[in-house]
Amino acid sequence: MKPAIRLILALVSASTLLATAAQAFEIYAIGTSATNCKGVDQDKTFTVRLQEILRRDGYDATVINGGIDGDRPVWIYKRLPQAINARTRLVIFEPGPNDPDPAYSREYAEKGLAWLQEHHMPAIYMSSPRAHSAEQAADAARRYGAYYYGTMSKGVPVDRAHWQFDNDKQFGGSGKGPGGHMTAEGCLMAAQGIAPLVEQVLQEKYPGRKN
Repeated sequence: MKPAIRLILALVSASTLLATAAQAFEIYAIGTSATNCKGVDQDKTFTVRLQEILRRDGYDATVINGGIDGDRPVWIYKRLPQAINARTRLVIFEPGPNDPDPAYSREYAEKGLAWLQEHHMPAIYMSSPRAHSAEQAADAARRYGAYYYGTMSKGVPVDRAHWQFDNDKQFGGSGKGPGGHMTAEGCLMAAQGIAPLVEQVLQEKYPGRKN
């Protein structure tokens, strides 16, 4: 093969790789054991299921599991600068219920939303009643330019098919939900529930991102 032809083929191949890379992106789901789907097999977690849905729908997205068991809003807030990189296009922000002080939870949930706004990072806020009522959470999302989803378990039935019942405290206690942590089926429903909003945000913020 002539050198000129080899050069042309190499340039075409490089252009194809660059075009493919330009379409690939990351979504960072940062939060607590709820985001991490504690107690669920890794191939059946919320982030894995959401990634499957998005790829099925034509988005070359990698959904990063940034959930840490027991994490608190203040720590999640402090993790944000290390969590985001040049490939991140959307953050799913779940600051959770783990801090025993509701005022402190609310303060750092809002600091996290403010940081994301300041850094021009689109965000979906998944709230906890430990920090905000539904009305307060929707207002906070509006004030900081985020999209409001509700609690992560919105629409998930309260039964043993969807909850592990590994925490007997209710929202008035731990705030973790009616049955502690969700099962694999619950995590799947959570992913199915938020996927339309994720796709809406991608379409609004990044037109043409879909393959």
